[in-house]
Amino acid sequence: MPSWRSRRELTLRSLTIATVVAAGILYLGAAPAGAATVARSLAANIPIGALPQACDRAPDGDVCLGAVVVALDAARADVGLGPYVLPADFDSLSGGEQILVLSNLDRIAYGLPPIAGLSTTLASAAHNAMLSDVDPDPTSLLGDLSVYAWASNWAGEWANAPYAYYEWMYDDGYDGPETSNIDCTSAAASGCWVHRRNVLAFSSAGTLSLGAAVGTDASGDSSYATTLVWTPRADWTSYSFTWAQAKADGAGAAHNGRLARHAKAKRRRHHGSR
Repeated sequence: MPSWRSRRELTLRSLTIATVVAAGILYLGAAPAGAATVARSLAANIPIGALPQACDRAPDGDVCLGAVVVALDAARADVGLGPYVLPADFDSLSGGEQILVLSNLDRIAYGLPPIAGLSTTLASAAHNAMLSDVDPDPTSLLGDLSVYAWASNWAGEWANAPYAYYEWMYDDGYDGPETSNIDCTSAAASGCWVHRRNVLAFSSAGTLSLGAAVGTDASGDSSYATTLVWTPRADWTSYSFTWAQAKADGAGAAHNGRLARHAKAKRRRHHGSR
């Protein structure tokens, strides 16, 4: 039976052109003040641990998603943060919408501005990258902007979008032969924790928009691609799903019954876990 751990997870695109490139983030024009990648690397990986057999049969089902949320909450506790307060309909959101919610809950926890929403402009770049197992490159979609910055992540073969997000945030460092971040080739490699840093990139005032695509690649394997774009302007794109919508449904609220049910779920053994 297959394991959800992928050997080909996660790459970062760093382009060398007539721009300023800092820590895997590409700036066109003047780099936004204070928008360098936030140094949020962890001292060590926090492996996700055992997951239920349901993650084989129904990776997007309530049981598997609930188990991944329990693991996310446990990892958050390990780094000194409270649990993820999810919107009431989290299980029914698309994978891209789930990634947006989780990203913003972490960004807010670290004092960073939230992402406005899922950009319709960036959707095609994320979708094409998802199909091809590469990092999205949104530059061809941003030609009308004189100043912008972006960072991109990709992951493959994980059970669902929250699981891929977990790997970006909590299991992106060096772990010898178990390392799943292919850019993290040693404990000192610059690619270690770069996907976590990309999720937490950009601290300046402006507008943050996310392009996200979740689906299967040309080989039929699960694939996840995101690109986070910072712009000083807010009028260049529309959104298919917004952070305001997620908050209206309970994301980040002080009390959330859906989250409480997740927190009580039992984590069961899974053959593919370390």
